[in-house]
Parts: sequence; structure tokens; C-alpha cells
Amino acid sequence: MRTTSCGYQTKARETEEMIRRLIVVVVMLLVAVGCTAPPNAQDKPMIATKDLVFLTRDDCVNTDTMRARLDDALKGLGLASDYQFIDLATLQASDPRTGYPTPTLLYRDHDLFGMTPPTPPFPAPT
Repeated sequence: MRTTSCGYQTKARETEEMIRRLIVVVVMLLVAVGCTAPPNAQDKPMIATKDLVFLTRDDCVNTDTMRARLDDALKGLGLASDYQFIDLATLQASDPRTGYPTPTLLYRDHDLFGMTPPTPPFPAPT
């Protein structure tokens, strides 16, 4: 590598300049994406909240917090809070949803956080 009279290495300066240009391009892309028009209010939402299932049980200490956060998130997205709220005690023992820990959010029978579906025998709630 060559060294300039100021003591900076030429290669390092080229790298710094390339990084600056990359940052400018990324910022411009973010601004462009952020400036796109919002979806038309008449458009159907991409998420059907009727397919969202909140699983819980009576003594689950995290239910109130998680439900409040879910409601806030749905409201922030402009979606209805018409999801299903199911107490595991109301399900038959053979229902695979009884194998999930609580609270759990399912969307179209899949855990939102990627947990694999439980298989029998289902564990007792803890």
C-alpha cells in the first residue's frame, strides 16, 4: 500500500469513500421506501385476524400482558381485534393445541414464533 504525504494509506481512504457512498445509497433507498404511498384503506388487509388464535389458561400470569400488547399491535396496524381467545381448558384433550405452552399465538394453526406443532402425548400445563 502507498502512503500519502499526510500519512493516510491510499487504500484506507478508498475504502472509507466507498463506505460513505454505500451509506448514502442505503439512506436514499430507505427514504424512497418510506415515501411510498400507504395502502388504500379500501384494500383488504394482508392479515386476517379471524385466523389468529390466542391460547391461554386461567392461571397463566403472562396472558394479560401479552393480550394487551397484541391488541396494541393490531390497533397500530389498523387491524381489528377479532381474533379467537381460547382457554385450553375448554378444548378436548385430543386437540393438538392443548400441547402448546401458554400464552401462545397461532396464525392459521402455526405458532407465530416458530414453535413446532406439539405431538401426542401432550405435556400437562405448567
